[in-house]
Amino acid sequence: MSEPAGSGLFRQTSLTGRLVRTYLLLSALTVLLVAAAAYEGGKEALRVQALARLETVAAQKENYLNLWVEDRKRDLALLTADLTLNGHLPSTLPPLESDPAALPEYARLSAFFTAAVEARPDISELLFLSPTGGRVLASSRPGGVGRFRTTYNFYLKGREGIALQSAYPSPDSLRPVMTVSMPVRGAKGELLGVLAEHLNLERLDAVIRDRAGLGETGETYLVDSFHTFVSAEIIGRNGGRNLHTPGIDRALSGSSGKGAYDNYAGVPVIGVYRWLPDYRMALLAEMSQAEAFDPARRLAGRIIAVGALAALALALGMRLLSRRLARPVLEVTRAAQAVADGDLSARAPVLTEDELGSLARAFNKMAEDIQTLYAQLNLQIMERTAILQHSHDGIAVADLKGDIHYVSPGMERLFGMKAHEITDIREWMAKTIPGDAERAAMLETWFRDAENPDPPERVVHFRDAGGESRWARLRMAHMPDGRLVLNAQDITVMKVSEARVRHMALHDPLTGLPNRQLFVDRLAQALKHSRRTGLPMALLYVDLDRFKAMNDTHGHQFGDAVLREAAKRLTACVRESDTVARIGGDEFVVVLGDLSDPANAAAVAAKIREALLAPDLPEGLYLAGASIGIAVSPRDGRDQDSLLSAADRAMYVVKRRGGNGYSFASAPAED
Repeated sequence: MSEPAGSGLFRQTSLTGRLVRTYLLLSALTVLLVAAAAYEGGKEALRVQALARLETVAAQKENYLNLWVEDRKRDLALLTADLTLNGHLPSTLPPLESDPAALPEYARLSAFFTAAVEARPDISELLFLSPTGGRVLASSRPGGVGRFRTTYNFYLKGREGIALQSAYPSPDSLRPVMTVSMPVRGAKGELLGVLAEHLNLERLDAVIRDRAGLGETGETYLVDSFHTFVSAEIIGRNGGRNLHTPGIDRALSGSSGKGAYDNYAGVPVIGVYRWLPDYRMALLAEMSQAEAFDPARRLAGRIIAVGALAALALALGMRLLSRRLARPVLEVTRAAQAVADGDLSARAPVLTEDELGSLARAFNKMAEDIQTLYAQLNLQIMERTAILQHSHDGIAVADLKGDIHYVSPGMERLFGMKAHEITDIREWMAKTIPGDAERAAMLETWFRDAENPDPPERVVHFRDAGGESRWARLRMAHMPDGRLVLNAQDITVMKVSEARVRHMALHDPLTGLPNRQLFVDRLAQALKHSRRTGLPMALLYVDLDRFKAMNDTHGHQFGDAVLREAAKRLTACVRESDTVARIGGDEFVVVLGDLSDPANAAAVAAKIREALLAPDLPEGLYLAGASIGIAVSPRDGRDQDSLLSAADRAMYVVKRRGGNGYSFASAPAED
């Protein structure tokens, strides 16, 4: 390509010029973005690294503080033992009006304390307080003798056991101080006083302020709950009181964490802050952000410088290489058009090893991925078809006229028929729905649901090709093309289970006879039938004789076996249309309908009496007879309650006679 005369590198209108200008612009943006990303990434990495280092240092300082306090507690315990065992304590307490410092024995104790403090640089003052009132009786600082520390926390808790009063302002120097105290007890456990030691926090501060591992600007320091530095160096340099920074405020509010904020001197820092609840102090480890992020800034500067030089150099080379762009671009275009036309095997030749070659390879990879994806889609279609073929639920597709276009294998298995046998909904129902009325109702429901945009779920009772009774839950849905998809789920097992549950709810679990609930329904039906036909019906109230004694003597298992045997014999004494029910422990009732003569009930009662008197049964069982009361409707009652009450009274008449008999409610004489 020729350039227009007098045009510069960045003013030409040719493709080469446009490519070079575009490249330079993109290169500049890329370099800046890479530099910014490198700076931010490096900054974040340096932040994480610095915070990890600060957390390690803070943990070490906190551990040292814990060990240091524990050592001071042990020192105090040893000193207390020395006082009590070696007789350093005075034998009596001074009068309140006297000056303890003027008493020789307390003066000796103060001198002993002074020597102990000189030998222990971690202690700033030792003092002994009275058991009541908190009066200082002896101290390594004589000026404090005679003062009262009644309300001080270290005195109040020190009377009960070894205690630590966390950092608080000293009343003398207003500097933070910590105090360890413990009770001094006599041989009989009586409280002789409280021994306390004020800890020298400057010794602790020297370790806390050590900069090892924190760089040039890093530091660690303690702040008490009154927002005051526990450090003579910082107090002298910055005032050190009423301090508020985000790190200090969060720590003193009871939180521990880390972050970036301005420190007490207004310098942006990253820091770790910890709340030390046992000491009521905050421990902070901080490093200036300028020092922490300096490597990231230097890295970003180098990237910009190197990127700018590289971009200029490559721009010159690109002007020479751009002439070779046309052919590779055309080859990629040709291959792309072939793929668009459906030839997924089309590939672009890789003519160069530069960006255009990468473009061709990327296109080829994309075409290969599309071809692979197309193959995977075909495989998924095959898999979905296989899933459909092996699904236990049945699926069918039909049109609004009732013609069936597709039947899944699950549907074939459910109805026991092949797809070619299920081509029309009418033919299908003719083979599966028993009864003309049921079939007609089902067809009407089908066509009504087919016109419904949101048809309800249906439950269908049918017989499969083998004649077996089955149940299915049917769901119909409309397809976009107007056809219907029918899903059938086999619920035969569920229906059988429901029938079993209903039977259990209405029958006695021991004998299998109808229970009281079913008996009441059967009796109501028998009374209605009697009023409708005019034929009398009878109710027999049967109570097993001597069952309680039998049950108490032989046990419940024996009694249960007797009840089952009685139920079996009662059922054998009546017609299939009659009802035998168990309504209580040893109480049974018999409903006899369609009696031509009420006296026929006596024949049934006599038969029952004979069946229930069986003194010698297999496995040691026996039946001792039964008392039977007979009530006849409508003579003895027209409703359930009156009829049942009449039969019950008649049964008790037999009981009073000695049992093993029967009696009518309206005619007590036994037949």
